[in-house]
Amino acid sequence: MPAQRGVARTGLILAAVLALCRIASLGKEMLVAGRFGDGNAIDAYALSMLVPALAMACYLSAIRRGFMVQAAQHREPHQLAVFTNRYLVQVILFSAVVAGIAAWGLPDVWPLLLSPHRYQMLAGELSRLTTPVSLLIVPTAAVSALTGVLNAQHSFSRPQWTHVIPTAAIVLAVLTHGTTDGAAPLAWALLQGTAIQAVVLSGFVHRSGHRYLTAGGSPLEGSLGFVAVVFPFLWLDAAGQINVLVDRAMAGGLPPGRLSILYWGSLGKDFLSGTLVASMLWVLLPRFSEQIADGDQAGVRHACNRVIRFSAILLLPISSLVLLAGHTVLPELSLHQLDSSACRRLGWTLAGYAWGLFPEMAGLALVQAVLILGRWKHLAAIGLVGLLLPNLTLNLLLVGPLQEVGLAISTSLTSWMMLAVASWAIRNTIGLDNPRELVYSVLLAAGYSLLAGLLGWGVALCLGTGWTSGIASIITSAGLYLGLSLGWPGHPDARLAVTSWRERSAERHHGN
Repeated sequence: MPAQRGVARTGLILAAVLALCRIASLGKEMLVAGRFGDGNAIDAYALSMLVPALAMACYLSAIRRGFMVQAAQHREPHQLAVFTNRYLVQVILFSAVVAGIAAWGLPDVWPLLLSPHRYQMLAGELSRLTTPVSLLIVPTAAVSALTGVLNAQHSFSRPQWTHVIPTAAIVLAVLTHGTTDGAAPLAWALLQGTAIQAVVLSGFVHRSGHRYLTAGGSPLEGSLGFVAVVFPFLWLDAAGQINVLVDRAMAGGLPPGRLSILYWGSLGKDFLSGTLVASMLWVLLPRFSEQIADGDQAGVRHACNRVIRFSAILLLPISSLVLLAGHTVLPELSLHQLDSSACRRLGWTLAGYAWGLFPEMAGLALVQAVLILGRWKHLAAIGLVGLLLPNLTLNLLLVGPLQEVGLAISTSLTSWMMLAVASWAIRNTIGLDNPRELVYSVLLAAGYSLLAGLLGWGVALCLGTGWTSGIASIITSAGLYLGLSLGWPGHPDARLAVTSWRERSAERHHGN
């Protein structure tokens, strides 16, 4: 139990830091949305940002997590320093090659992703974005690699603070350049800010005790063995990013502005999943790696159980609140060029994404356990049956009648499918503790969230449209969920979490 409390506490602290960084990023996105609206410039920017995102998903994130897995096996300081330096050099060299290939090949790729009419509208903007987004791969790789080194040392919050640097650079570019030069200044500012962020992180790694000049032979030594560790991570990340690429490519074929709405909606969803989901997964990965290195499969099994139950009581009510906000509050917004009609569709799109938060956290936690265990056949099934095929099928079914909202709903349903396949994989490997209690806990949280959401919806219908109605419905829904979970009839996991927090607070008070 103390280890699990440590994971939860560290994850929540990291979530708080991420939330502050995401709030700054959200303010930046609102500024960009207000200045650029939902026109061709942001459509082109959204597409071009897939280039560094694909690099991050297709190999950078996988390499970072592969490093954390192998770092747990290097207990001697000199060996760890040598392994770390090789890892950093290999990431930078490979990313420089990828950046060169991207700069050369992107002009031929864009016409393949868009219809001839849409490409003709976006060609000018895309040509100005090719160079900065290609170069952006290199500092993005450095940031990812250095963050992995710090995460392996269980340093999570400090590297996250540095993400305000690229955010500040984009805000400065918007304020100084405006919209006259299109979206190109945004991409160049992001490139400069990310490069500065990498320099700051390199200083953090040095201050943590790592020595960059530790001798250790060729920097490419052991690279093939490392690739074997990274490949399973790469497979699942690539599957997830292919889904994003398919979503945006399909949105690019919709009427003008729909791709921008999908982009803003996914950013709103990422604000939630990037804080709560990512924080817990980052903390769990080195913990899982150390447990597997020590042969403690029971610890991994117990951790998976607790993560699913914790994510249910936390994220299912949040999904309900986001659904309410998407249908009551967001339609009342108007941000300069982003008019009320676009904000209404943005609310619907964000509501479509909302129901995938719980299965995303629970499913990815199980996937990480399967990855650390090295069950390659199960990983192949998760990637194919749990990610690629469901998303493509649901996109084709929903994009016609619901357009960008259908693509968002498809993403949420795919997350549920991933959770189902990942649960099957875990049951066939290490199993889950008390599966009946686990299912009961999730269903109870879902029932309370549904009741709270329905009451909030009823309040909105009674009060009519407007800010007051939307805010009142959200407050009512949140209050009812807390009452049902912590009061009567109560949720055992929610009550246990509160009791544990009080006990720790009392222990710290007596200790002082």
